[in-house]
Amino acid sequence: SSRRRHTRYISVTGVQTCALPISAFALAQLFHGPLADRFGRRPVLLTGMILFASTAVMAALAWSIGALILARALMGMAAAVEAVIALAVILDLYDEAGAVRVLAFYSMVIAIAPAVAPLVGGYVHVWLGWRANFWLLAALIMATTLIAWRLLPETLAERDYHALRPHRFLSAYANLLSNRSFMAYAVPVGFVMGGLFAFITEAPFVLINRHGVPIQHFGFFQALVVAAFFCGNVLAARVAGHVANIKLFAAGILFALLGGIALAAVVYAAEAPWNIAAAMAVYAAGMALVLTTGPALAMSAGRGQGGGMTAAMLSTLEVGGGALGAATVAWLHDGTAWPMALTVGGGATGALLSWLLLRPGIRVPSARR
Repeated sequence: SSRRRHTRYISVTGVQTCALPISAFALAQLFHGPLADRFGRRPVLLTGMILFASTAVMAALAWSIGALILARALMGMAAAVEAVIALAVILDLYDEAGAVRVLAFYSMVIAIAPAVAPLVGGYVHVWLGWRANFWLLAALIMATTLIAWRLLPETLAERDYHALRPHRFLSAYANLLSNRSFMAYAVPVGFVMGGLFAFITEAPFVLINRHGVPIQHFGFFQALVVAAFFCGNVLAARVAGHVANIKLFAAGILFALLGGIALAAVVYAAEAPWNIAAAMAVYAAGMALVLTTGPALAMSAGRGQGGGMTAAMLSTLEVGGGALGAATVAWLHDGTAWPMALTVGGGATGALLSWLLLRPGIRVPSARR
């Protein structure tokens, strides 16, 4: 009995440790947005990436679990700069239709990381130990920083020299939060991200601890989910401009809900690693449509508040939803797959209800030709 309690304590601590960097990531974006509007996209990104690499080194050198948790929280704060700047650059350069296509390709590139990282990280962990993963991460971040330094131009047309004044950015954020058109797309994006992060946070404990999947093989199950997400982005990129973005957004929410229902059915009747991954693949395909059209629609509705601050609020709600999903599954953690299934299904249900409640009588426009 005491051994089971000790094992549960270790599992819950691990799940909660995963949730902390996500929370730090979400909140830090609210500061990166005004910085990007005041100083420009390029310098803020480069500085943030250097800090990201530094915190990865700090994690690799951690001397205790407390130091590791602190390092990971700081990593989340530094890494948040990429999410804000990427959206801000897209808002600087593209209209709504163009943003959907760019977000689809951007998401496809981003999807490679969760597909490849667990595979590589699993083997690095087995061969070289957990610290080696942070050294590898630091090296990859610095390589990415050098590429951005060489290739990324400044896209901000005019700096907002008052962006760092509290009245300026608090007013901008308040306007965005009271903008129903903006919130009608941003909040559902946050809910579906909550379902995804619930899976990302809890799946290792369910598949590895509960079902005995080897650490180095865990990435294969996650790769199926990422492949479905990738295919959803390909579909969004191909039909953007031919099918109304609002229709794609609604279809994505419904597919995510179907995946959430399928996951609950699997856990109830046929719980097995590949069945769980297959149900999450359906969820991920729908989520891809939501994450490509939702941000574009939200940014279009929020233009005029400062590109960096609009991107920051959107990404904060998005990742904040992910943090809420991770925290919820950590709170409910009991060693079974039910907390994951309930949180994933709750995320899809929340996305549907929030969109239906928040949309201010939206009329579906004709598709662009």
